[in-house]
Amino acid sequence: MAELHSLLEINMMNVRVLKGKGADQALHAPRPRKKPVQSRAQVTLGALQEAFVRVLIERGFEKMTIREVVSVAGVGIGTFYDYVPNLRALGASTIHQRCLDSALVLRAAVTQHVGQSAQVMVAALLQALVQAGFSRPKEWTALLMLERQLSSASALRKVHEEFVDIWAQALRQSSAALPEIKITSLARTAHALSYGWYSHDLLFYFDDPQHSRSIEEIATAIVDLVRANTRA
Repeated sequence: MAELHSLLEINMMNVRVLKGKGADQALHAPRPRKKPVQSRAQVTLGALQEAFVRVLIERGFEKMTIREVVSVAGVGIGTFYDYVPNLRALGASTIHQRCLDSALVLRAAVTQHVGQSAQVMVAALLQALVQAGFSRPKEWTALLMLERQLSSASALRKVHEEFVDIWAQALRQSSAALPEIKITSLARTAHALSYGWYSHDLLFYFDDPQHSRSIEEIATAIVDLVRANTRA
């Protein structure tokens, strides 16, 4: 596991530096009233979503107002209502977009490591999770807390299925000779282990000195499961 340890250790050092610097509703978020097909519309909706996160961190969801969000976004209240009907809808669309962004990062990591060992592939995916979340811990912590208020059971399932599919793709694209019948269950377990670690460390243990060690343990557990199910 020396190679895995080195890969993860390097990345966790980078995360510490970054930290110092600074769905029906989730995966299937409510459709914006103005479909952001034009670049200007995409920028406006993106500005509203980023403003939502900033105000969420400073004020909390219960205290935030539309006026505060549009002020930070630099748009008018009328523009807000062009895109979303209320703050709950904006929050859901923001979580939706962050989930999609994270999924794209993980899928890119899989593509970059096609044909490599399960050990390397697992390290790459965990690194991608770290880069997506731990580089902006306050934002992700706030969104994780809010997700349970805004997302339905079916929305959470859609997010779950998206990330299980990413892990399944990673296992298929690695050099591990896994029987197809094993891949779905292994992907579900890998997602449960990685997401459980990711979300709980963000919420409760980010400043814990054991933090960097825990990612190594998660990686080892997933790789050991893969090896135990690899065809002889």
